[in-house]
Formats: sequence, C-alpha cells, structure tokens
Amino acid sequence: MRMQNTAVALTLALAVAIAARVKADLYFPNIPPATSEAEKHSVLSVHHAIVGRGVALRPNAAARANKMVGGFQLLTRTGTPDGPGKLVDIAGEPLMAYGPGYIKGATQETSVYPDSTTLLPRAGDPTKADLFVHFEAPLPSSIYHLELNVDVDGQFTMTSQKPVDFSKWGGVWTPCAGSTSPWGTHLGSEEYEPDARSFYSASSPQSRVRDHARYFGLYPGDFSNTTAYMDKLRQVMSPYRYGFVTEVSYDAATGAPTARKWYSLGRVAVEMGLVMPDKRTVYITDDGRNVGFFKFVADKAGDLSRGRLYAAKFTQQSAANGGNFTVTWVALGRTDQDVIAAAIPGLRFADIFDYAAPVGGSCAAAGADFRAVKHSYGEECLRLRPGAEMLAAALETRRFAAYLGATTEWSKWEGITFDAGRRRLYTSITDISDGCLAEPTRFGVQDDIRLPANRCGCVYILDLDSCYSAINMYSLTCGIPDVGITPGLVVNYTCHVDRISSPDNVAYHQGLDLLLIAEDTDNHENNFLWAYDVASGDMTRVLSAPISAEVTATAFFELPNGFTYIWNNIQHPFEGLPDSLANSDGAAGKGGYLGYFGPFRLGRGQALGLQAIPAPVSSASKLVITSSAKAVIGKYVPASYTMLARSGWRFGDAVWGQNLDAHLHPVAEFTSSWQLLRNQSEVSKYPDFSALTTVCDKTFYTTQFELNDPAAMYIQVLSQDLRSGRLSNTSEAAFVDWSAWGGLHNPCAGSITPWGTRLTGEEYEPDGRVFAFAQRLEDIGGGPTAAQFTYEGANMLKMGRMYDLYYGEMNLSEFKAAVKPYLYGYVSETKVQYDKSAIVQKHYTLGRVAAELGLVMPDKRTVYITDDGTNVGFFKFVADRPGDLNAGNLYAAKAMQVTGTGGGTFRITWIWLAHGRQELLMAAASVFQFTDIFDSELPAANGSCPTLGFRAINAGGRGCECLRLRPGSETFAAFFETRRFAAYLGATTEWAKWEGITLDAGRMKLYTSLSDVRQGMEDFKDRGAASGKYDMCGNNDIRLEYNRCGCVYSLSLDSSYSAYWMEEFLCGVPATNPAAPGFVTGNRCLLDNIASPDNIAYSPEHDKLFIGEDTSEHVNDVMWAYDMETRALTRIFSTPYGSETTSVYWYGNVNGFSYIQATVQHPYGESDMDKVTDPLSFGLAAAAGVIGPLPAVGAAAGSTSAGLKCASQNTFMVEVQVVYERMASSDISDVDSIRLDAYVCARVDNALVLLSGGDDASRVAVRCVTSRAVNSSSGDPLWRGAVLARVQFGSSAAAAKTFQNAASDPDGSFYSALSSLFTTLSTWPSGANGDGTTSAAAAVFAGFSVRVEQPRRVGRPEAYTPPATPYY
Repeated sequence: MRMQNTAVALTLALAVAIAARVKADLYFPNIPPATSEAEKHSVLSVHHAIVGRGVALRPNAAARANKMVGGFQLLTRTGTPDGPGKLVDIAGEPLMAYGPGYIKGATQETSVYPDSTTLLPRAGDPTKADLFVHFEAPLPSSIYHLELNVDVDGQFTMTSQKPVDFSKWGGVWTPCAGSTSPWGTHLGSEEYEPDARSFYSASSPQSRVRDHARYFGLYPGDFSNTTAYMDKLRQVMSPYRYGFVTEVSYDAATGAPTARKWYSLGRVAVEMGLVMPDKRTVYITDDGRNVGFFKFVADKAGDLSRGRLYAAKFTQQSAANGGNFTVTWVALGRTDQDVIAAAIPGLRFADIFDYAAPVGGSCAAAGADFRAVKHSYGEECLRLRPGAEMLAAALETRRFAAYLGATTEWSKWEGITFDAGRRRLYTSITDISDGCLAEPTRFGVQDDIRLPANRCGCVYILDLDSCYSAINMYSLTCGIPDVGITPGLVVNYTCHVDRISSPDNVAYHQGLDLLLIAEDTDNHENNFLWAYDVASGDMTRVLSAPISAEVTATAFFELPNGFTYIWNNIQHPFEGLPDSLANSDGAAGKGGYLGYFGPFRLGRGQALGLQAIPAPVSSASKLVITSSAKAVIGKYVPASYTMLARSGWRFGDAVWGQNLDAHLHPVAEFTSSWQLLRNQSEVSKYPDFSALTTVCDKTFYTTQFELNDPAAMYIQVLSQDLRSGRLSNTSEAAFVDWSAWGGLHNPCAGSITPWGTRLTGEEYEPDGRVFAFAQRLEDIGGGPTAAQFTYEGANMLKMGRMYDLYYGEMNLSEFKAAVKPYLYGYVSETKVQYDKSAIVQKHYTLGRVAAELGLVMPDKRTVYITDDGTNVGFFKFVADRPGDLNAGNLYAAKAMQVTGTGGGTFRITWIWLAHGRQELLMAAASVFQFTDIFDSELPAANGSCPTLGFRAINAGGRGCECLRLRPGSETFAAFFETRRFAAYLGATTEWAKWEGITLDAGRMKLYTSLSDVRQGMEDFKDRGAASGKYDMCGNNDIRLEYNRCGCVYSLSLDSSYSAYWMEEFLCGVPATNPAAPGFVTGNRCLLDNIASPDNIAYSPEHDKLFIGEDTSEHVNDVMWAYDMETRALTRIFSTPYGSETTSVYWYGNVNGFSYIQATVQHPYGESDMDKVTDPLSFGLAAAAGVIGPLPAVGAAAGSTSAGLKCASQNTFMVEVQVVYERMASSDISDVDSIRLDAYVCARVDNALVLLSGGDDASRVAVRCVTSRAVNSSSGDPLWRGAVLARVQFGSSAAAAKTFQNAASDPDGSFYSALSSLFTTLSTWPSGANGDGTTSAAAAVFAGFSVRVEQPRRVGRPEAYTPPATPYY
C-alpha cells in the first residue's frame, strides 16, 4: 500500500511539474479527412488556433455513474424514477400510458425526449437559477421548470422539478426548439401543428391528436366506437390552440412560472421563434415537409400581442452548394392576440377557407376563384372566406402563405440563431428533399426552389438589412452524402462522418464567434455536436450521442456570476433498438440526458476551443455520450498554412529543388525507365526537413531534398512581418554545396542542435558488401536490369551524376573510383550564416546506418540516431565533451521484450561498439572496403554458419549473413558498418522503419515513431504470414503481432539521458473489414487515428506532440496534434494524393512567433499518378511551408522586434585567422583533398564556437578559402588554406578580451585542439591492408598559424558576416 501511495504521489508530482512547465495550452480545430475529389487533390489545413489556458473537462459524479466519457456534465436523466419528464393531464394528475387496445393504462407516461432548454438567472438571487426544459414527446407534451441552486464554482444542484401549467391553453403540443427573449424569458414552440381541415373532417384521429387527447382524459379504447370518441374529442379540443410560439417566465411574486401562447405570431409547425435586438422582429421557423419561413414585426418593441405577419418568398439565383436566394416578404396581414383568442372557441377550418379537392391535378373544376396551393398537408384548392384574412394569417399561416404566393417548399426548417456582428442569421435545414427539389409540374405551377437532393442538409446564412429583415440566403456549410461514409454497429452512416448530417439546433455566441450545430439524423449512427468557427470555417466534433439519440437544446447561457455554459440535451437514446442493447454492460439505458459543458469563465475578447473527438468506432464509445475532454480559453490566432516554396520556383538565380553536381551544374534527369534526358535538368519533388532559423535580422529556411542523388539543399531568406509574424519568401536563396563530402545522399528528417545548427540523416546507406563484390553496375543497382533496380540501388547509381557519371555511359570502375560507399549514411550538420553561406560536415563518429535523423540531448553530448528500413537498430552516441560531436563513444540498443500486446514494452540496455574520432575516420572512409572489415560466407539453409568463427546476423533487410570481423577492424566496423557490427555483437536489429524522434525534457522521455510493426518485429512472420526470412540468423528479441498502421513509442531516460525503457505510446488501428465500424473505402487504418507515423515533434510550451504520416494506409497523409494530457488526436494538416507529409517540426520562438513545419513531398509520387492530369490536380511540384504564426508563449517582451533591433545594435567582435599548409601528394585525390579542407573548416568553426561559449553557433561567422602556393624552402607545390572567423560577444568587452587571450594562448585549449587536428590528419593512408591497418602514408599538413585581432566594436550585421579575404 505504501508503494502504491508513493507511486501515486510521484505521478501527481510529475503532473504538477509538467503543468508548471507548460506555458500555455494550444487548441487546434480538427480538419475533416479529405473525402471529395477536390479535397484529395489539395492541401488542407487548420485556419485558426487558440493559445491560452487549458481547462481539463472531467465528468461529474452523475456523468461517471452514467458511463459518460469526456467533460460533458450531467445535471439529470429523464425517463427515470427521479428525473423530470413525467407527463400530467389537465388537472396536473399523472397521465397514464395506453393499455391494451388504447385504453387508459395503469403506468404513468414519462418522456425521454428532452429538447430546448433555457437557463434564466433568478432576479435578485445569484444562488438560484430557473431551467425550463421542453419534453417534445409523447403528447401531451410538457415544459418542465427545474429550480437550481448555483454553487460558488458554478455547478448546479437541482432542488425541484415540476411541469409548467399550460391547462388554460389546452396543454402544450410537441415543444421543440426555443430561445431566450431579449427581456429574459423562455420562448418555446409547438411543432407539427394539427391539421384543422383533417381534424374536422376525418372519421378517426391523427396519431398526435389521439395522444394529446389523453390530456383531457380521453383514451379511444375507453369508448364504444370511434364516432363517440371523435365527438367528445371535438368538444374539448380545438386544433387552433396548437402550433404557436410559447413564452414562459418565472414569477417571483407567486413563486411559480407563468405561461402563454402567442397566437399573433402565426400557427405553423413552429421549430422556434427568435426575437431580434429591436424587440419587434421575430423569425419563426417551420419544421416539416413543404414548409415556409415567417417573420412577425410587432407594433411595439417588447409587446408581441399585435403586429404584422409575413411569409418569405425566395428567388433562386443558383443551385450550387445548397443554393443562393434573394428573399422578399409577402405580407400576410395584421394579427391581434386578443382578437384571435376570442375567435378560436368554436372556430372551424371552413370558417376560414372553402376547400375543394383537386381534379386531374388542377383546381379548374372547383371554380375560377379557387387557388391551387401545395404545402405540408398536400395539394389543395382553397378559397378565402370573406373577412377571414386575420384568422387565415394567424391560424392557417402556412396555407395562407402559399395562397398568397409565398414559398412553401422547404424541408424541415429547424433552428435559427443571430450573429449581431455580421448582422446575419444562421439557420438549419435538415435535408434537401421533397419540395426543395425541382418540380417542373408542381401543383399550382409555383416552383421557387430547385436544388439537387442532399439527405445530409445544410446550415444557411440569412443576411439582414438595417431593419432586421432578411434579404439574401446562402449556405454556410452542407453535409455530404455517399462519401466519407462508414459502417455502423446497427445502422450504417450514409452521410460523411466528418461533416454535418441533418443539422437541427444551432446556437451562436457573439464573443466567441462560435456556432454550435447539433444533429438530428438517421444518416449518422451517432448524432454529433459540432463547433464551427465562423471566422475560419474550421469545424470540430465535440460531442457524440449514444446510438439513435438526437442532440438537442444547443445553447449558450451566461449567469450573473460570470460563468458561461454550453447546454445540450440528449434525446431518445437507443430509440427503436432492443432494451438488451440499451441496458447492456457498456450502455446506460434509454433515458434522456440534461447537461452542459462548463462552467467557463471567459475574459473579454477571449476565445474558447473545445477539443475535438473522433467519430465513435468501438461498441463501447457508440453506446455512451463521448465529449471533449479539454477546453482552451485564450487568444484567437488566425493561423493557417503558408506555402514558402514549391519545386521549380525560382528565387533569384536559384531554382528550388534543382539537383546540382560537384561543379554546381544541373544534373541531367532520368526517366522512370532510365532513359537519360541530357537536355533536361532534374528538379526534386522530394523536399524533406526544412529548418527555420534566424541570424540577427535575417530569417532562413533551409530545406533538404531526399531524392534523387546527388541530393540538394537550399537556403532561402524569408521575410517575417514583425507585427503578425506572417512569413513570406523573398528573391534570395542559395544552393548548399556538399560536394566536398561526396555529395549529400538521401537526406531525410532532421533536428536543430542546442547550439543552433541543423542535423539531418542520410537514409538508406549504400551496402558496402554489394560495392565490394559488384561485378557490374547492375549489382549496385540491385537488379539484373534497370527496370528491376531497387529503390536504394537506383538512387546510389544516380550519385554518379555528382561527377558527371551517368548509368548507360559510365562503367563500374569509373563509378567505384568516384563514389565510395563509406562516404554516405551519416548524420550531417549544417550551419547557416548571415550571408547565406553554410558550414557543412558529415559526422562519421555517429555511425553509418539508414540515418533518419540525429537528435542531440540537452547535455550536448548524447545523440540518438534512428535507423530507417527493414531489420534495423537504434543507436546512441555520447560525445567526449559537450558540443563537440567529433569524438565519442557509439552504442547500439539491446531490447528485452517484457510484454507483447499491442506495441509491446521493452527493457533497453546498451552495447558499446567503439570510441571514435572523426580525424581518424576521415582517411579510412574513402579507402576502406567491406572486405577490409569483415570476412563473409554464405549461411547454411538453417541459418548457421559453416565455418567456425563466423557469426550469423540478420540486419538491414539483407537477410542472413555469416560474418567474421577482420583483426583490428573493430573501430571501422563500428563506424562504417554500424548496423552489421551491432548485430554481430548481439544488439537488436529487428525494428521496422524507425523514423522520427523528439524529446520531452520535462518528463525525461523520447517519443519516436516506427512506421509499421512488421517482419523482424514479428515472431517468425512476414506481415502476419509464417516466414523465417526476418528472424532466422538473428536474436528474435521482438515478438509482436503485425500492425500495418505503426506505432509511436516512448523511451524513458535516466539522469544521463540514457534510454532504459520503451513502451507503446500510441498505435494506429487497422481497418480492413469493409463491414466493420470505422472502415472508409481506400483506407486500411482508421481515419481518426495515425497510420505509418514518420516525423514527430514535441512542443514543450504547449505539451503537444505533432505526428506526421508517410503512409499508403490512408488515401491522404495527415499531420496530427496529440494532446499529452487527454491523449486526444486532432487532424491539422492533410496532403494531396500520393504525397507524404514530411518535415514535421516545432519552432517555439522565431522572433516572438511559433510555427509548425509542414511539407508536401512527391504529390502523386507513391500512388494515384493517373490523377495528376485531373483538372483538380495539385501538380507534381512538392511544397514546403509552415502552419502559423502562433504567438511564442513565454517570449521576452520585445522579442518580436529582436531581429530588427539586432540589425541596429553594435557588438564587440574578435577576428581570428587560422592558416595552414597542405602538401600536394599523388596519394591524395583531389576529391579527398577538398573533403579534408571542408573538415578543417568545420572543425575550426566548432572549436571557436566552443571557445566562445558553445551555446550559439551563429555568433561565429566563418569563411574558408584555399589557394595554390609554393613551399618557400623546397619549392614544392602546396595548398594554403585559411579559416577566417568573426566571433562576437554583444556588449561585453570583457568577454571579447577573455576570448582573444584564450584564442591567442599557445598553451590553451584552442591551440591544443588545432594541434591535435592537424597532427592526426597529417598522415594519409594510400590503402587499407585488410587487418585494420593502412599502408604508404603520405605527409599532408606542414603546419598552421593563428592570428587573433584585438576586439573592436562594430555593427552586428558586420559581425555576423564572414570575413571576405585572408590577411596572408
């Protein structure tokens, strides 16, 4: 027990520590998955974010007891013994359900249909509130009054519940939606008004009439015949008492509610009435088929008893996207509450209209003065009775509207809400059907609305003029039928699961600029509540109701205590389904729900974001309410995707993505069939890691291109708006020349070092064994013909283009003389300088694998290297000293599986491979071959090695190998054949496609992604099928089940940043069964979960993890934002067909702004090439850009103008010049000579950075030059090299002087580092002896000198600019 308490205490302590470290929470809306063809061809992105205070939304005790998931609070259930919703009759007595044969039963009827709710503060008592709740069905319906105590924390306690007395009004009929009046009362509704003509002519009652008659004690089974029943019914009930806007308020004097019906506002299937701020104009929506839209204008503000009633006439302008209409108003006439009330008793339909049945689709037979009308009660021939205009307007409102030529063709017009800022209404129409469709032969000729059918419905905008009169109508958002659909548990989805379906209630909050949209649909198995950001159009699912339930009562309420509530009720869960499902272990019964999000305290101008939830897929999530688990309250930020470059864009003289050779000439392109196009230069469509860095007042964007070899890297200079943070490109760009290092090979992901440089990995290193034994170029290509080349082999052959060597023109010896396998496969470092120049280096000391990337820990010593491919490893380098990656120890991970469920859990230990120094590896990299490191032989059929002393390994997807280490070759095996040597020593090389990695320093964890769990990670299987190919000859350390969707793992670190524990953090979920919930055609992993995670980035400021995909399991690849607290995934970015989202990276503070890097690589490249010619096509050009800008939280005041200030500031600067002489020798090729100079340049730069503090590489500006010279003593030719540097120290003259002294000290660390460098490099081997030694060494460096100038004060731009010329 003590241990358990200790663990809990530690967990709580960690949570507190994390909360203290996180500076602000970050909300993103969830973009829907690309489903339409236009979306699948496009880049989709969020358009806004909210940065501020995160509020964990946790269910209250009542919600937990009812199995609710998320932060929706439960006030009470309905249809339960203690809940509201019990029906009463006109005397207030319990109303009984039917018995057999429709007799009066013995069980009280109760409702599970809670609908509209209004929360009203109790005047003069902030501890009290009154809640009025509609119970829509069954009839006779009710409006309940719930008295609430308001606690100091804003939570509610229900103290009483009672139906509002509507007996003087004949009871209440099907109350649906509602609103709060400007004077603080509840406005209700009566939907589906009874048809008066049918009421007086039918021989039996319509079902709603029959049910409501129980209010008067009438049950048809208690009568001897139907005639007697109908006679009695017509004595006590009039149809003209139902179908109105109602009003309820709390009367403090009597301590009870008061109720009324507004006859003056017209009688239709009232969904709701909404009063405008002028307190005169009221809009009334009409729910049903072939209905209208109505407006009442009161004579006097705040008095709805008298005024004029109008019906809308719509003129269609277009049919696209739900249609576009102009709106005019047909005057129905004046209405007067008192006059109408007096007329209702004894009034019949025939007192208002004469009726004749149509004959042959016409009213001709009825007489010339009959008019043909069509509305919700069908086709009729009507003639207005003399003097009945007011009665027709008020009591037969829809009929009279049709009679006068207004539009009565709409289908289920539902909720309506007002946006005062934009002076518009938002309103919902559940589906586009029936009268909304084109009817060329419509009865009565009039056919105002002619739209394509859409079962999923639309939310519309109505623009208002200065008098609050609607003048235009057009769609805001519509549901999408037949695409984005998925099977359900009992009902299949037939509308897009990530768009609205049958929108019903809507509620707009002016301060938040947020529109809530609730569903009442049969086309989603679970009905949803959506939060729609009006400014951006971003829409997020925030609540899901149980199966067959409807989301109702959507509204915002604010009480005088400053708390805001988002109210929703849930109606009729499991309607029409067996009780066995409703009462199963995972469900909570058929009762309705009354509840809310909140309470929230919103400051002036603050935004509110409710965290997205996925569409429920599991049975457990489908049977209960699931809802947002977090809200973020804070600053609204219009953040979106900004494209900064596309393949082929020209910036000055640079063509972004163009591949260049060693002479900086464009390389010629090969076709996919290896036809050489000499006159066509290659422009890469494979941008990967883009680094966003600043140097003084300049912002740089440096992008590497993964394919093809020789790979390209470009630096762009960006413009950053200092007020908004918006980034844009300029005409300045430069190619980064890697030719000194043999060119850049397959650079993939990357990271930023603690000292501000960029690291990248060279993926899919060339196979040294294949190079050593190749007899022809096709051996290196990996196939007998070019058509059969492997991905890796083909790309390696293209590296010959670096030296103008092209397949089909070169031979094997030429290629092998130029392209050396041990020059590729490393973590590489780039320092971008103020003048767009770059200092580059490949770090041989970090090992040679399919390096996805290297990530440096905060200790500046530990580096993790991920290995991308089949049967790969995981590696760690620990530098001898912080900030210097040129010497240290290399390790490989050994995994011990602890559990095998899901993604598994593992203990991690580390196997030491070797200690290395870059200087010692420089020469060997170009002269060593595989055969100098290992002997090899073929394994036996059972995977054993025939010869004693050989060891069997399985690493790198190369199958079983039998190897024997050559004597003395340990160091070279460790750094040139890293993965093979790791396997040789027993490390784990069974992982599949180990991709991105990122650090969460607060939790001391790494998060890392493996694209799929397959092959070596299985137990003698290959994607689920039995196979020994990937486990034979290996350790079989990992034994998991195949998961095509991949996993993100967490790695726990100790105080030395050494990983010791690895476990599943998040895995994708396969969805390959077309009949299973969650399946969407074309996708083999659930759409609302990850698939093939790739690049990954953690934001410590916001405690968010960003996850990119490189997948064929989703039609469109996605970037996710993962909330570390709630474990919620939010989709924030989507790429076009066939593309990959690469370069996911978080930049927390770039001159006071934050950005998320997002790149679109190879559109149409990995699939769907046939779609590239589609008119909607994104095109083949790749794109790179950022999501943002976001405010950099915690940034120092004035940081947004830091770059501008830098350009105007002075700094103390010291100039340093290191000059060396390198002897010309036939033993050293020109290529190797250049590589030596490049390394000296990078090494001196690093030494100066370390000497100046080591935390900011940009404070050292370096230029490196070489020139031909002659030895003054011997007359022999030589090369003279110089490293010219400027080192700055800001306003500290003392620091500059200290540095000058240290750099000038012959006995100091700087001189010592240079001496060691040149001494170690001064012998160059002409070849390897195959035993770990080399032969025929040649003297290389003759000496060096250092010149250090006195500190001087200069402008920062000058100090950041490398010196132009050497002093010698």
